[in-house]
Amino acid sequence: MASPTQHDEVRKVYITCRLGKGELNRLFNLAPEGIPAASVSISTQRNSTRYSAGKLSDLVDHVRNSNATGNLNDWENLALEAADSAGDRKVGIAIDAERVEVQVSGRDATWVHGQAARIELFLKATGGRPRRAPEERKRRIKAVLLLYLLAIPYMIAMLISLKIAAPKSFKPAASSGDSDSWQGLVAILASSTIMMMVYWTGFKLFNRANRALLKPTVEIPHGSWWSRSSSADKIALGSLVVAVLSVVVAAVTLGKDFAK
Repeated sequence: MASPTQHDEVRKVYITCRLGKGELNRLFNLAPEGIPAASVSISTQRNSTRYSAGKLSDLVDHVRNSNATGNLNDWENLALEAADSAGDRKVGIAIDAERVEVQVSGRDATWVHGQAARIELFLKATGGRPRRAPEERKRRIKAVLLLYLLAIPYMIAMLISLKIAAPKSFKPAASSGDSDSWQGLVAILASSTIMMMVYWTGFKLFNRANRALLKPTVEIPHGSWWSRSSSADKIALGSLVVAVLSVVVAAVTLGKDFAK
């Protein structure tokens, strides 16, 4: 009959972590502190084969020198497992393209909670945040409020378009002519379409710059949203700004023609 045992265990899941070569090396040095190096295993699975090594650099070299298929710089998962022989300290980290799962356990309660807190601080510094239901609800509320705020310039843009294309629409009904009604409708539809495209593209670029990353073979950019964006995203954003300005100029020109 097994004797009763007691362990402390902390398990947390983090999202939006941006982990490159440097971050992963520091994380894998931090997490198993207090555990013998011989008891640390870092692994990844590609197709149906799992590759393991004691260090991340050795694992990367092992994968590159193997018969693995596909782009060897693209990694979908990574895991660390470490435990001392006495069972006092154990840590496991499972990483994929969307989240990082951390599990720290053992009979040494001080070490368990201390390591869990240190790992959390480290992952937050990489852009990660704990995946908790209350925080997700708050995030959705903030997103709704943001949409309401974004609706303000959206409505202003529609009014400006209507003012340019159908200036008589802002006059009393007695002096307004029906000839401008279709122009106002076209202006509203055009401005609505343009603003929807602008918002959609902006959100797309912002989410790409803040998405989770797993890049064990290269360093990744940090800093502001702009510095983290790829060259293609910066070009896309610049093209979007030029396109919007071109539409505004065309709308102003069209409004002047209608006003004659």
